[in-house]
Amino acid sequence: MSGGLAVLWPLLALRITTPRLELAIPDTDDLLHLAQASGDLQPEAQPRFQQAYLYEPSPQRERHLLQRHWRALAHWRPESWNLQLAIRLDGIAVGLQNMWAADFATARTIETGSWITRTRQGHGYGTEARAAVLELAFAHLGAVEAHTSYVDGNTASERVSRKLGYTGNGRHAYAEDGRRVVEHRMLLDAAAWAKHRMPGITVDGARECLELFGLQAKALDP
Repeated sequence: MSGGLAVLWPLLALRITTPRLELAIPDTDDLLHLAQASGDLQPEAQPRFQQAYLYEPSPQRERHLLQRHWRALAHWRPESWNLQLAIRLDGIAVGLQNMWAADFATARTIETGSWITRTRQGHGYGTEARAAVLELAFAHLGAVEAHTSYVDGNTASERVSRKLGYTGNGRHAYAEDGRRVVEHRMLLDAAAWAKHRMPGITVDGARECLELFGLQAKALDP
């Protein structure tokens, strides 16, 4: 079915592969695995590093995850999009990698976020998943900058960003659940990405999706 639908919605055929992972728009099996995996991201005593919905009780958390996926597809416009990709390890979805942008055709700037279930953390999968969408953004969509952020204490996220060449780009504080949270912003430009580009990543189906990203093929041709 997805092959037929991909003619109308080519994002369904988009595939990014790394040495160990495959990233793609989640299918029904992926969504089920993601809903299950979202319940075990970090120890309960640890400060909250992920988005608030991931700390909701079951089944609200799982339903919220499904709604966010469907909303991203339903609200997709070339001027404003949120690409949510299942991170598949040995064919099983173990996390979610996001890449989103507004007015990308002009700004050429993307932002990213991700999570991986706790049992799969600490093996470099988060680095590979981020490198995968950076390959799509810079090598296939002509991005100029990529932004991300992490909150105080989330050293794993900071390490991933610095390993891939990001540098500090300011910070701000906000209140959440009655506590002060400091968020650190990070920036990766095209030159820094090229120096830290991860080998062994392939992207299939990007050219067919250019219109959905607000781009024209001829504008990206050499």
